[in-house]
Formats: sequence, structure tokens, C-alpha cells
Amino acid sequence: MPVSNNQSLSDAFVYAITTGLPRVNTVFPEPVSFITTTHIKRYFLTLKTNKPMKKKLLLTLSAAVAAFSSFGAIIGSTGICMGSTTTLYTTTDSSLTTGVSWSSSNVAVATVSSPSPGYATVTGVSAGTATISFTGPSGTYTTVVTVDPTPTSIAGGGSPLCTGSSITLTATPVGGSWSSGSSSVATVTTTTGVVTGAGAGTTSIYYTLGTGCSASVTVTVTGAPAVDSVTGPSSVCVGSTSTYTCATPGGSWSSSAPSVASVSGPGVIVGMTAGTAYITYTVPGSCGLAGYSVRMITVSSTTTPATLTTIPTIAVGSTGAVSASVAGGTWSSSTPSVATVSASGVVTGVSAGTATISYETTGCGGPAWGTTVVTVSSDCISGDVLLSSGPTVWGNVKVWLIKYNPTTHILYAVDSMMAPIASGTAHYQFCGMGSDSFRVKAAYPDSVMAVGYLPTYHMASSYWNTANVINHTAGVADAGKDINMGYGTTTSGPGFIAGDVTTGANKGTADGSPVAGMLVFCVNESTGAIMQQAVTNNLGQYSFSNLPTGVAMRIYPEAINYATTAYAGITLTSSAPSMTVADFTQHTLSMTITPKTTATGHIAVSDMAVRVYPNPATESLTIAWNNVINGTTGTASLTDVTGRRVLETTIDMRNTSGSVQLSTGKLPRGVYMLQVTGSGNPVTNRVSLQ
Repeated sequence: MPVSNNQSLSDAFVYAITTGLPRVNTVFPEPVSFITTTHIKRYFLTLKTNKPMKKKLLLTLSAAVAAFSSFGAIIGSTGICMGSTTTLYTTTDSSLTTGVSWSSSNVAVATVSSPSPGYATVTGVSAGTATISFTGPSGTYTTVVTVDPTPTSIAGGGSPLCTGSSITLTATPVGGSWSSGSSSVATVTTTTGVVTGAGAGTTSIYYTLGTGCSASVTVTVTGAPAVDSVTGPSSVCVGSTSTYTCATPGGSWSSSAPSVASVSGPGVIVGMTAGTAYITYTVPGSCGLAGYSVRMITVSSTTTPATLTTIPTIAVGSTGAVSASVAGGTWSSSTPSVATVSASGVVTGVSAGTATISYETTGCGGPAWGTTVVTVSSDCISGDVLLSSGPTVWGNVKVWLIKYNPTTHILYAVDSMMAPIASGTAHYQFCGMGSDSFRVKAAYPDSVMAVGYLPTYHMASSYWNTANVINHTAGVADAGKDINMGYGTTTSGPGFIAGDVTTGANKGTADGSPVAGMLVFCVNESTGAIMQQAVTNNLGQYSFSNLPTGVAMRIYPEAINYATTAYAGITLTSSAPSMTVADFTQHTLSMTITPKTTATGHIAVSDMAVRVYPNPATESLTIAWNNVINGTTGTASLTDVTGRRVLETTIDMRNTSGSVQLSTGKLPRGVYMLQVTGSGNPVTNRVSLQ
């Protein structure tokens, strides 16, 4: 309802009075006629101590009163061009269907129609102003619409314009600006109206006055016609003819070298002598311009034999693909009893021996053959690498042939190959290795540092101690030695497992040397699924986070020449969600990796296993230690990159193993150094807060 004389007006009214902007209507939807001199006097009394504001009120009062007296409930754009329209609307009485009306004070300047009671469409007829009124039960509201003139018709458009030619357009009144709808067809100078043809086509040229009102004219630019490509063979024999075509009609044919290839009729080309020539199809166009299409052809008197790819020795029953440098030829084998070849060049080994694979092509000099020799061996180990348990991948899988001594457990790779992946399978084979005991291993190149297909051994084993041994006999084809590659699964949970891998004596007083860069798996003990993987750091340490509780797990370091015994039987619980002593020793003489059943070398804090996780951290850091002998009270301190100590706490390290949590949620994000001190030299870790 309207504000009464004994009420204070809102801040919005103060804004409207002091700025002259009639924004008050957004606060007071009623007509502004209720604003009386009493209100204005009350504002002068309120602001009389504010001299700058009082001065501003005096200067703007007349403009404000005028604005409020003319302001009504009609909203919308009030400036239009002749021939254009604008939409006005009102929120007052807009829900009524009768008893409301719109009108124009000067229909010669602007007409008004009302598609619905609350809306009106105003059309500019001629230059001038007209008052648009809305009348309803609440009263009559008005707004003034200004109609600006449009430019006169543009003169000078005339005939089609040639590419590169210019014309000058004119229009009144002067002072407007020119523009082109497509500068790739025609350009126009902004002030003079000079239009220049740029390319074949049509575009609109606009003349715009300062009010925004404009007129336009269509300009057509004529250039060289577009010509379709010439189709036909890429070569012709000496003394022979070939026919070429072009879908664009009305053209003529020519040759750049008639002594090599001559034109004997529309599109008919005769090979004269060996060489190359350009055949041109030309279509005339307007403005003296022509379009054309060119094709290079070769005139030959010989046949070039195809070049064939070679394939390595293949096993009996295995296949290999051969490809040719040209298409359209025919494949054949000199000895089908040794190797056959399909129409697409796939060679299949039948029996031990050699066969020549040929590819016949015909040309200007008669038939020609490309050949390659294929050796088929029965002394092979072969199979497929199956990648069916995870997403589709491309590229190659690397496969190693590894000798295995069951007495000494010594392993070493004697051969390897890259097997292309096709439809989720990669085929491998190794031949000519003689009688011995072997194992085969496959790894997808991206599997070492990222979750994906992980290194796996023959018959789906994930580690050496259960991988099948292939006792190969020379002259025998051991086929079907498939490898089912396991796919890593993402886990979640509160669990944490950590440890290290070292090499050396580990007797009494010192740890062995850390083994850096070794791949370590966390495996579900019951299903064999690889849950996570990690790589040891330069201290030989690794860790797994986000592990589930209540699941039996085993930890397994993987090295190609070492037989590993897993650290088995690890089951985390909600009350004991971490295990930090899954340590291993790498034995370089016996070529084995075994779990540490006792820890003997941790007598100083600098030698103990101190781990910090998670890293990077967000809200907190956990410091875990194990195998501390002669433990005491220690200190953990966190310093920033400037050396300023930002956090410090005391750690009770009297127990052999334990952990403590540091709250880091309120620290600035960045890189810090965490130092843990105890009975020996300090241990320093670099941590990141995110």
C-alpha cells in the first residue's frame, strides 16, 4: 500500500530523489502521485546537517520531480526505427481481460496493437514522438516513444560486380557508416561506401546512422566458377588410352606435356612416352575469369614390383601378416605344405621349413612379383596374451621369454618381442631356443606407473612362485601357452600397508641397501585380484592407502629375474587399520625376494622405518614408525620452505612400533619438511599439503 505522510520513505526513494532515476517504482508499485511535499520537507529536515547531500538535492530536485511526474507503470524500450517494432508491457491490471486498453497519441508517428492485455506492440511509422498510454481500473499510465528515421534507399548497387572491381554506393542523410555482411565476398570502406569484389557470391552492404537505424542492399560478385575434381586413373601405359571425367559441364581439356600425354577427345588421354603430365579441365566464367581442375598422371612402359614386409620365423600352426606397397595384387606360396597365404596376406605355418610368399601385380610392362621368404619352425613356444578383464587398449604388449632353473630358482630373460594388440588379444611366439625350462611374462607398457593391466605370467599367475614352467623340447611346437593379464582394481577403505625392500646381509647393526624402483603389488589373497600397485622410492620404501578392512591380502614385489615369496596373511581391521612392517630382502646370489620375519637392523631412529601418510595431505598427517630398539621420547616438527617452524609435537617412541597424527587443516597449502628426532640422528621427510 502507499506510504502515509507520517511514515519514513525507503532508501530507494532517497536514491531516486538524489539521482533523478525513477527506480522507486520497483519498491512502490503504485503510482507515484502519493509522493507529497511533506515527504520532501521531511528529507530536507533529515539531511540538513549533510551539506553536500543538501546541495545535491537542491540541484537535482526539479529533474527528480519531472522524472517522477512522467514515470508510469509502462516498461520497455522507447526508441525505435521507422518500420521497426518494440514491445511494451505493464504489471498493473495486466491480469484483466476487459476494461483495459492501449493507445497512441499520434498514429502517424507510431501505431500500437495489443496481443494480450499486459503487452503492446508499437510500430514506428514516421520520424517523431508519440505518447503510448495504458488505461485500466487503476488509472492511466503513459510513456513517450521516439521514432528515428531510417536512411533513404541505397543507390549505386546496379549490375553484378566482378572480382577485384569496385563501385561506390550512396545514401542520405550523410554521416552514417558502411559495413559488409561478408568480407570474403565484398569489402566496403566505412565512410565512403566504396565496395570491392573479393570473391564470387552475394552479400548485404549496410548503411547505419548514429541512431542505429540502417538500410541495406544486396551486392552480387561474379568470379571464376567452381570446378569439380577430375577423376580417372593415376597412370596410363605408353600407347594406351584412358578416359577422365569432370562433373562440371562446359569445360575443355588440355595437357601440359602433349609429347608425354596427349588429348585425343573430351577426357580421352593417350600415353605417348614415359613421364608425367598435368591434365587440366577449364571452364570459362564471367568477367573474363575461368575455373579449372588439374590432375597429374604418369605415363609408363614398365611394371614396378611391390615391396613386401618381412615376418620373423613363425611356429607351426601360428600366423603372421605380410603387406604389400601397392594394392590389387594376388598372393601365393611356393610351398603350401610349409606355409599357406590368404588373399589378404595372412601366412599360416603348416610344417617346418621355408616357403617363398609372392605378390603378383600387372602393369604396362606385364606381370611383376614381390617376394619374401618365411621360415616355419616346430621348435617354438607361442600363445596369446588375453586382455579381457579390463577396458579396451591399443598398441603393443611386451612379452619376455625367461629361462628358469628349478634347482637354483635363477631366472633371466633370453628373448623378448612386442606383440600388437588386436581385438583384446596379442599373439606372441619364440622359436629356435632349444630344449630348456622357460617361463613367459607379459606387461602392458603403461602398467608400471598407472592403474591398468599389470605384469602377469603364463596361465594367469601374478608372481613367479606360482607361474607355470614350460619344459620345452627342441623340435616341438609348444602352442597355446596363453597369458591372461590381470587388471588392477581401485579399492577404498581406511587401511594402510607399508614396508621396504632392501638388499644385503641385514645382520645385527645396519640395514641393507635400499632397492629403489621395484614394482610392488597388493593382492587379494582369496581371489588373486591385484588391488593396488606401488613403486619403491629411493629409500626402498613403498606404501598402500585406501585399503579395505576384513580382507586377507598379500604383498608381492615383482622383479623379472627374481623368484618372490609373498608377504601373506595380512588382514586389517577397524581397530588395527594399518600394518607398516611388510618388509622384504632381495637376495642377489639366490635370485630370490623373501619377507623379513624379524627386523634386526633398526637400532637408531635414523635407521628405523618412519613413514608419513597420506602425502600429499589435506587435514592431517600420520607419522608411523616400527622396529625401534631402545626407544625414547621423540619430537616431530614441521617447517616451511623459509625454515620457519610451524608445528611441533612430542612423540612417545618407547614402544617398538606406533603412530601419531598431526592436524594440518589450518596450515597454508604448500611444501614442508617434517623432521622426526629420537635416540639417533633425525629423519627428514618432504611433505605436501593440498
